[in-house]
Amino acid sequence: MPDGKKLVIVESPTKMRSIQGYLGDDYEVLSSVGHIRDLADKRDIPEKDRAAFGKYSIDVEHGFTPYYVVSDRKTKTVTELRRALKGASELVLATDGDREGEAIAWHLLETLKPKVPVKRMVFHEITKDAIQKAVDDTRELDISLVDAQETRRVLDRLYGWDVSPVLWRKVGSGASGQTLSAGRVQSAATRMVVDRERERMAFVSAKYCSISATASRADTGFSIRLSRIDGAPLASGRDFDDKGELKRAVVVLGPDEAASLATAVDAAGSATVASVEAKPGTRRPYAPFTTSTLQQEAGRKLGMTAKIAMSVAQSLYERGYITYMRTDSTNLSAQAVQAARSQAVALYGDKAVPAKPRMYASKSKNAQEAHEAIRPSGDTFRTPKDVTGQLGRDEQRMYDLIWKRTIASQMSDAKLETTTVTLEQTADGKKLGFTASGTVYTFKGFLEAYE
Repeated sequence: MPDGKKLVIVESPTKMRSIQGYLGDDYEVLSSVGHIRDLADKRDIPEKDRAAFGKYSIDVEHGFTPYYVVSDRKTKTVTELRRALKGASELVLATDGDREGEAIAWHLLETLKPKVPVKRMVFHEITKDAIQKAVDDTRELDISLVDAQETRRVLDRLYGWDVSPVLWRKVGSGASGQTLSAGRVQSAATRMVVDRERERMAFVSAKYCSISATASRADTGFSIRLSRIDGAPLASGRDFDDKGELKRAVVVLGPDEAASLATAVDAAGSATVASVEAKPGTRRPYAPFTTSTLQQEAGRKLGMTAKIAMSVAQSLYERGYITYMRTDSTNLSAQAVQAARSQAVALYGDKAVPAKPRMYASKSKNAQEAHEAIRPSGDTFRTPKDVTGQLGRDEQRMYDLIWKRTIASQMSDAKLETTTVTLEQTADGKKLGFTASGTVYTFKGFLEAYE
C-alpha cells in the first residue's frame, strides 16, 4: 500500500485552498470542480448502445439505467486526480453533504476506481474546528442520497428534452438572451403558470365602491373607512369569488350611490365615537434561513436574483463565513443557539432573549435535515462590523442579512397593541359605521435586530 499523503477531493478550488491550510502537509487537497461525469450526449454513445439508450441517454426499458461519460472539459481534471491517487495512502471524498455532493463523490469512485482505503468526509462550515472534526468522524458513502440525485437527474432529462423545445418555440430566450430549458421543476412550474393564466382568463371582475374620510379632533387627524351601513357590512374585494359573485350577504355600493352618500357624509359633518377597543398581540421571529427563504429575502431586501444570491452565499461559505447554503433545515446547533443568544444579550440587553432557547421545526423531512440552517460560521459569531473590509459589497450585505436573521431567531417576541376606533354617523337617512385601526409596539424584541 502506498505510504504517501492522504488525498482529499473537494468540489471547489476556493474551498480546496482553505481546507489545505487547516489539514497541513500530511494531506493533499484537490478539487473536482463540480461534477466530472454526466449523462452523455447521443453522439458520445457507442453505436452498439444507441438503440437501448436512445435520445435521452437513458435505457427506459430496463430500469431507467443512465449512460454516463466524463465530460470533455473534465478530462484534464480526472487525469490530475488519477496522478495524485497513485501515490496516495488514502482517499478522502470531501464533497458537499447534500444529494449533489454525494453523487459527485460516487462518480469520483466510479471513475477513479481507487485501490486504497476510501472515506467519506462531511462538514457544513469551513472552520479549523469543523474540518478537524470531519476528518475524525468520517462515514461510508450514502447510496440513498446518490440514488435520490440520480433519480432527479434522470427526471430532468426525461422531461426537459421534450418540454424545452416547446419553450424555445413558444417563449423564446430567457433573461439576458439565455436559452430557456425545463426539467422536473421547471416543467411543473410551467404547468402552474399555464393553469394560473387560464384562471386569469376566466376571471370575472366585479365593481364595488367604498368611502374613506378623515376624522379630526383638535390638531389630530386620521383616516377612517366606511365599514357598515345600517348594521350590514360594506362589500370589499375579498367578498367576491373569481366569477364575480358574492360569497356572503353584504351591501354593494355602486358609483352613483357611493358619490351621493359621500356628499351626505361630508354635509353631516360630525360623528360620535361608538367604541375604542385595544387588543394586545405578539409577533414571533422567523426561523433561521433555509435556501429558499434566503433567496426570497435576498430578493426582497437586497434586490438579488436567486442565482446571484446563491453565488454570493457560496462565496461566503467557501471562505468560511457562513455554514452550508443549500439546506432545508431550520435547526441550529447547541453552540450556534448559545452564540446567538449571547450576542443578542450583549447588544440589546437581558430582556432580548426568552428564558428558553427557541426550537424551529423544519417543514421538510428529507435527507438534508442533517444540515443546519444557514448561519454565521463558528461557535462565536463575527458581527457585520467585525468583517467590514474583508468582504465585497454584496458579500457584506448578504452576511449582514444572515447574521441579523440568525440573531433575531433566538430573540424575544415583539409585543404590540392594536387599537380599533369605531365612529358612527347618520347621513342620508342611514346609520353609518366607520372604523380605523392603528398598531404600536410596546416592546420591540427581535425587531431590534431584524425587521
